[in-house]
Amino acid sequence: MGYRIIYGLLVSGGVMGMDEISTDGLTRKIGAIVDKVRSAIWDETGETFDERLVEDSIKAFVAVRLERLEESLLEMLTSPARPEFHELAAFIQQRKPLSDAVAAAEEMVYLAEEFNDESVFEGLRPFSKPKMAAMIEYLTGKGHYVYKTSLNKLLFYSDLTHFYLRGMGMSGATYYNRPFGPVAEPASLVLNELINAGQITVEPRTKTLRAAEGVDTGVLSAEEKKTLDWVAATYGKMGASEISELSHREMAYKYTEPNERIAYAYGKFLKQLPPKNLLYN
Repeated sequence: MGYRIIYGLLVSGGVMGMDEISTDGLTRKIGAIVDKVRSAIWDETGETFDERLVEDSIKAFVAVRLERLEESLLEMLTSPARPEFHELAAFIQQRKPLSDAVAAAEEMVYLAEEFNDESVFEGLRPFSKPKMAAMIEYLTGKGHYVYKTSLNKLLFYSDLTHFYLRGMGMSGATYYNRPFGPVAEPASLVLNELINAGQITVEPRTKTLRAAEGVDTGVLSAEEKKTLDWVAATYGKMGASEISELSHREMAYKYTEPNERIAYAYGKFLKQLPPKNLLYN
């Protein structure tokens, strides 16, 4: 996993992150300016060009610029007389603490796999089915549009955020790197049991999940409810595709292989984190 960390740290953070200079990131940025470019060309020349033609032309233009940059990059970043050399050195110094922290997380994962330490992937607590059921009921009772696909992401953010705040997870579930984002294997089974028991309803029109009135979430501690409140406020309004895309950009997902378990230690690197004193306010 080391090469992924090094590459990610080299280009992440700062003015332009790894997500922004990736192929997908550039495509999104180009797509966002196509209409403005077409309008500018119309204002200047009076000609209207097909949207796809303009988009492909911008991509070709950017590719040429990147090739030119590539040709000068080595000299630029290895010549102490160049200001870019010193800018890069400053960027490296800024990111060194993050690099050390991620390396420590990777070492923890390696040792856990070497010595079969499951607790690293369970948030340092055994899995609790009643706790996961209560988390689902609590999150689906906040009034947001929660779908089955987005529920897994809300559970993921809840467990890893609580680990960041408290030093242990909430449900004890193990999350896996799946195609649509992090998934806790027991979540689907627990959700189906709640639906069958009438504790969760599925809205016929929107297919969203909603907790029944008066469900008992007493198994959750006051601290855990504070974490869930923050997660619901931060991620609850996101659509299923939006929260899925965000989860794909998390270190916890990017630095694990497909179908690999996700270590809770990556919780400290989530893109959005609450204040450390959240649980004590």
